[in-house]
This record gives sequence, structure tokens and C-alpha cells, in this order.
Amino acid sequence: MRKLLLATFVCLVSATSFAREGVTTVVVSRDTIFYNHQMKVVSDRDEAAYYRLLAKETYKGKERDIFQDFYPSGQKRLEGGYAFLDLGNDANTVLDGHVTAYYPNGKEKWHCNYRNGKRDGYLTLNLRDGSVGVVAYAAGQVRFNYMMVTHPDGKMEKVNLKHYAELLQ
Repeated sequence: MRKLLLATFVCLVSATSFAREGVTTVVVSRDTIFYNHQMKVVSDRDEAAYYRLLAKETYKGKERDIFQDFYPSGQKRLEGGYAFLDLGNDANTVLDGHVTAYYPNGKEKWHCNYRNGKRDGYLTLNLRDGSVGVVAYAAGQVRFNYMMVTHPDGKMEKVNLKHYAELLQ
């Protein structure tokens, strides 16, 4: 019985340690930061539109700064890497690396890569009806005035970006 419990424990520890491939350590580096709708820091949790946790992560042998934002409900709002963080005004924060945004219900909204605070590469947007949109960026600028949307039935179409501008924020 003892050996069975030990084997189960070892398997659980092994499974959880490999849940994020390449990550060896994550260290929380600061207390919770609360922001209002204007992206300014507030001291009272009740005034917050979202809150942030900061950490340092060792990924494939390199240390990087990461963050996780949460809605007041506790659902994830945004997560990823950053190069610079303005603790007083989040509008000045410079994102860097892979960033993922979430809807208030916890489902993934979009993900893309940032380089020096600018979107770079392809942004994948998950729409509420199950469609998936892809927008091409280069150095923070959209490459085209449309995105390609693939609907659940497999049909694809070009859609003007102005229809989804609010979701791309």
C-alpha cells in the first residue's frame, strides 16, 4: 500500500512539473497590483477593473518577466511577457513575447506575439460564435485592412477590421 501511494505521488508530481514544457521555475516577484478602467493604479480592490500578479519565470534556461491579469471575478483577463512595466499607469507597459487575452467567462479571446510593445506576426481571434479570425501584424501595424475569418462550418471570408476593432483591443 505504501509503495502504491508513493508511486501515485511521484506520478502526480511528475505530471504537474511537466505541465508547462520548458518552464523550470516561477517566482512571484511582487504583491498584487490593482488597476481601474483608465489603467491607473488604485489602492482599493473595490475600485479595480482588474488586478495583476507579476513573476519571474525560467524558460528553457532563460529568465523572463511574466504577468497575469484577472477580472474582479477571478477569471483570467490577460497573461504573457513584458519588457517594461509602469506600476502607476498600465498604458505605458511594454509587452514582449507571447500574450493571451481572455473573455470574462474564461475562454480565450486572442493570442499573439509582441516585440518591444508592438504586435508582430499573426493575431488569432476566437469569436463567440466559434469562428476564428486571423490578423497579420508587422511592427505593431496591421498589414491589411481585413482579417480572414474561418466559420465553424469551414467557410472562409475576408472581413473588414472595423467590424472587430473593439475585440482586438
